[in-house]
Amino acid sequence: MVLTLDIQKKAEPIIRQTNKGLGIGKAGISPHLSEDISDLILTIEGFDNHISALSKQAIKDLLDDTNKVITIFVGVDEQAAANSTADKEVLERFQYALKALYKLKSLLHLAYTRDVTPEKTPASIKDGLAAVSRAAVLHHLSKHTH
Repeated sequence: MVLTLDIQKKAEPIIRQTNKGLGIGKAGISPHLSEDISDLILTIEGFDNHISALSKQAIKDLLDDTNKVITIFVGVDEQAAANSTADKEVLERFQYALKALYKLKSLLHLAYTRDVTPEKTPASIKDGLAAVSRAAVLHHLSKHTH
């Protein structure tokens, strides 16, 4: 049996609550926000062991969706950092969720690129980089010897 994760659906309640303009401030914060964040964290951390069973396309789709959620969460985190009235406990939980999302992203990226064989850098590119580097060093030395 292959388990799937709809990360956008799991993150949607958090995104909806934080996008009301309330952010993670104490005034008007939903009592369920903390529970929704905890649910997301547990879901992400519980899904780690199931990534290897996903198809390449499912991994790519989940990676794309995770990147979208991370982008939104980073914006909320920046907003909360600027808000002095942010609930510290909820903010810590939210930041832990963001950390879990980054971990999920890295595991998905690893699983997606596992079969990719690295290509050797062509000699022409290596030679070109060496020439540019030599020129930069010589230019730097010539400026400081005068």
